[in-house]
Amino acid sequence: MVARLMPWPPMPDVIKQQLELIRMEGEEDDEAEGVVQPPPDADPETGEVLEHRIRPWDLTRLHGELESAVWSWLDDVVLWLNNGYGWQEEQIIPACWPLHEGMAHDLAALAFGRPDAYATDTPAFVGRWHSDWEDFQRRMQTALGSTAGRECRAGDHRRPSTYTVTSVLKEINRGRRKAEASAE
Repeated sequence: MVARLMPWPPMPDVIKQQLELIRMEGEEDDEAEGVVQPPPDADPETGEVLEHRIRPWDLTRLHGELESAVWSWLDDVVLWLNNGYGWQEEQIIPACWPLHEGMAHDLAALAFGRPDAYATDTPAFVGRWHSDWEDFQRRMQTALGSTAGRECRAGDHRRPSTYTVTSVLKEINRGRRKAEASAE
């Protein structure tokens, strides 16, 4: 007998509620077709951005209970992905994935896209999700590189490019100061 597959991690209720608000908002937009709409996360009357309409896959906008729920759920997704797809060392998403900002954004897009892919009436979107997974793997390998990838997966997170990133920041700031001084 073959072992059953692990189920996809259940999405916390607070995230489901956010997705329902967004879905209802989309229906309102459909009803008002042809009318210029404010940004999707803004109050239609005042243009003020409403916190309750934050897209949970936009990790930079999260806060409070929603933020905790999303990051915890994404940890569960990483465990699920590593269990089901992490057959080779380089396929393992390291525990320090939140410290790799690009990887965190990619992972959120991948995780929030899977329920939609599997909810459709055709398996074509499931295939697309698996292509997205392969793209994620490729980008993760590029982001981690061979040295950092091994170190991160072994629990020793370091950013080899820290010196380079710091040098670029110093040069940009030097150029800004120079531009400001010549503008005065």
